[in-house]
Amino acid sequence: MDNVKINTSKTLTLTIPSDPDSNQVLVTLIHDLGNDVIVSNTAATRVSTGVYQITFGQAASGIYVLNSSGIYKAKFTYSKSGTEYNQYQVFSVYAPYIDSDTFFESYPEYINKFEDVFDKFELKARNIINTYCGQSFDFFPAKTIYVDGNNHDILHLPLPISTLTKVTVNPDMSGQEVIHDSSNSSINKIEKPRQSGNFEASYYIRYKSSSSEYSSAFTGESTGVNNKFSSKSTFKIEGDFGWRYVPSSVEQAAGLLVADFMNDDSEFRRHGIIEVDIDRFTTFKFKGNFYETTGNIDADVLLMDYTLFVMDYII
Repeated sequence: MDNVKINTSKTLTLTIPSDPDSNQVLVTLIHDLGNDVIVSNTAATRVSTGVYQITFGQAASGIYVLNSSGIYKAKFTYSKSGTEYNQYQVFSVYAPYIDSDTFFESYPEYINKFEDVFDKFELKARNIINTYCGQSFDFFPAKTIYVDGNNHDILHLPLPISTLTKVTVNPDMSGQEVIHDSSNSSINKIEKPRQSGNFEASYYIRYKSSSSEYSSAFTGESTGVNNKFSSKSTFKIEGDFGWRYVPSSVEQAAGLLVADFMNDDSEFRRHGIIEVDIDRFTTFKFKGNFYETTGNIDADVLLMDYTLFVMDYII
């Protein structure tokens, strides 16, 4: 799968044996999170016989089409002799944790040898940090997720939410109900609590303690302050998800790991070797909890505040 930096352009090419009917290929771009349609039925450009291209770039507003991290799916639709066909291309958009200018300002000795492979090393460092922390530091603006209730007054989300826009119970059903709408002050029953550490994003939403009445349609119980997110209901949650920016500590940790990849002296440490005894025989001593670290203790310390431990109810 191709990896594309957020807020950049991406060109996709479809190649088929011959031109389709009317030389027309339509492209729809879909974001994997909530299956949101980003671009709908846009004509691709014919480059040559059977070759069609489309570029997802920057709009006149200055906003890039690829302004959200995540997995994108492009659907190419065309017809041959009246029969419709679909082909798909999938790629990933990500937010770098440190850019090359920032890195080489701190490590100018590496620029001549490693400038061309910086993106590869940065992406590797990013994946290590994501695994170590149990979360990514991507941003997903104006997206939708669906979560089943849990019979509690706090609902855990698969992604942290930075801005809560709207919550709908049992969407696309006859009994659907909007229980929170940030544009309507009279429908304001749900809130996004602050996480430990006072970070902007939260992995939970909950009922406001000041709310005194909730509809039994979505709780499955009598109205009152003790209502919960019913396990019999599905909740459609709209808003901005993830991190609006990469925290400074994460950026610094990424820089340390990238420097490690460029430094041959770190090879032993990256493989968990903490002691080498070369006498009659070569003996290697390995760190016992090697898989609980990024491979760099300084990076581990920088990431401590962002390491995710998920707590949930035991019933």
